[in-house]
Amino acid sequence: MTEWFQTFLVLSVAGSLLAGILLALKKWAGKQFSPTWQYVLWVGVLLVMVVPVSVKVPALVQPMQEKQMVQRIPLTAAELTVTEQPAPMDTVEAPAEEILPVTEETALPSIPWWDVLAVIWVLGALGSLGYRLTGYFRFSRNIRRTGDPMELDEVPKGLRVRKITAAVSPMVMGIFRPTLILPETALTESRLPYVLRHELVHYRRGDIIWRWLAVLATSIHWFNPMVYVAAAQMQEACEISCDWCVVRSMEQAKRDDYMRVILELLAEAMAKKQILTTQMASEKKQLQRRFTMIRNQKPVGMKKLLLSVCVGTALLGAAWLTGCTLRETYVTKEQKVETAYEIGGLAEEGSLLFVGVDDRGVPDTIFTYEMSEEGKATILSIPRDTFITDNMKIAALLIQENGDEKLIQAVSEITGRPVKDYVRMDLTALEAVMDALGGVTFTVPQDMDYDDFYQDLSIHLKAGEQTLSGKDAVGLLRYRRGYPEGDLKRIEVQQTFLLELLRQKCNPAYLKKIPEVMDAIKGHVVTNLIAEDVVNYGEELYRCKKNGMDAVEMYTLQNGDMYYETAKEEGGGMSLFAKQSTDVLVRDDSFATEQPALVPAGQ
Repeated sequence: MTEWFQTFLVLSVAGSLLAGILLALKKWAGKQFSPTWQYVLWVGVLLVMVVPVSVKVPALVQPMQEKQMVQRIPLTAAELTVTEQPAPMDTVEAPAEEILPVTEETALPSIPWWDVLAVIWVLGALGSLGYRLTGYFRFSRNIRRTGDPMELDEVPKGLRVRKITAAVSPMVMGIFRPTLILPETALTESRLPYVLRHELVHYRRGDIIWRWLAVLATSIHWFNPMVYVAAAQMQEACEISCDWCVVRSMEQAKRDDYMRVILELLAEAMAKKQILTTQMASEKKQLQRRFTMIRNQKPVGMKKLLLSVCVGTALLGAAWLTGCTLRETYVTKEQKVETAYEIGGLAEEGSLLFVGVDDRGVPDTIFTYEMSEEGKATILSIPRDTFITDNMKIAALLIQENGDEKLIQAVSEITGRPVKDYVRMDLTALEAVMDALGGVTFTVPQDMDYDDFYQDLSIHLKAGEQTLSGKDAVGLLRYRRGYPEGDLKRIEVQQTFLLELLRQKCNPAYLKKIPEVMDAIKGHVVTNLIAEDVVNYGEELYRCKKNGMDAVEMYTLQNGDMYYETAKEEGGGMSLFAKQSTDVLVRDDSFATEQPALVPAGQ
């Protein structure tokens, strides 16, 4: 609901800007263009304000709020005791005044002003629309009760006619069952031809639809005075353009008779205007403009016609683009909440599985993370080219039906640990996250130059220490074509980068960045984590460092082309993974990382 309120607030601004421009150009446009042009433009204003033209369906769904509760997968992995080689992991700490204290106290939630305003907006819109519809249906019921059906040869078969004795103006009402309402005073021989010509123009153009649009717009934007101005201008332009169509082929004498009929009907009709109808004699203040047009009506030349089309298209296009831009910039997209049963395979306890995918949805990075009771963080990387059958790699699981569940199950079997939390993130979000965190200082191991137009890749990095932006970080993580060891070397670089990311950004000072990070990944993540879980993972890693147990153990599946069946036969778990060193040399508050080597587990 909040997103819809923000959307219509943006559309209200865009429509108001267009309405202001049309009001400023009204006098000039009245001399240059036909009344129909002005009518179409005012209808366009209301459409801009009512139709959420910039709504987009996210390519990827976003965090689900419920934790997955399924039966825990039994552990079948052979336990392996790894000789731990913890090394000091110095971190560039933020200044003391910037560090946010980590406490167990929960701050009082701030007032959700957008939600409050959205509720007020909905109540106002419903009240405004209900008031208008109540009056319309009361009038419609009275017409059905007191009106007498009649037939006229000049009226199309789809348009019903009712004669009433009440003093009202001739009008058409109803979208699905349109009815022409004729008071007895309009049925005289001198008046009826003009009345029919006028109302049949309304009927054939579908003007009643745009009257409903005006009511909908004023109900949705009840808080905006400009919408009432736009609706009034649209209705006035509707009547003037209808008159323009009626008198186009009339002689001056008949035009005078037509104006006389309008004046007589207005004098005899009830003063109250009926919404959602096309009243022939609606308001006295419009008569001067209508009669001026009727007396001075001239045909529109081809040049002016083309100019009017170009100007109208430019104005409506500019308003539409403005609405799209404002909405994409300022509207907070509502997260689509996944339900727990949509992603299967998650356990009550276990590890976190992270999957980074490219723009085709194919996994580019797969690793698990888990913190032990002793405070040791373990990261297990699985090459994307790992075979799970004779002709299928693990990366191919994700693009199948129920791909997330299949990937979770396969990783659980290979690692010997069930997956508790799941994050699938595309690289667009990863780039935004890196930028939100201010980049990462990292020593690029070698020159990296690679272009791939098919994957929209352009990687150009020089060897040496530098601060990587989001785009550069993604390029570093995806680069592998220049490594003799191929994907295994790339995973090694990814693990080293991840270690640097944890060292530099795992600090309470960056907790304030979490809302910005969460906003950056909207529409690009499938996960069962909520913001509170992200904070808990950050605090978990920070406490690990603070308590002096800051060794992060990293492992890689020893052979990228090993088979899934082999993994199950060998029991899965650490025995299939080679450990990577996490030793770090620190000098002058900068990080220069030794190139880690893949060491067989247990050595």
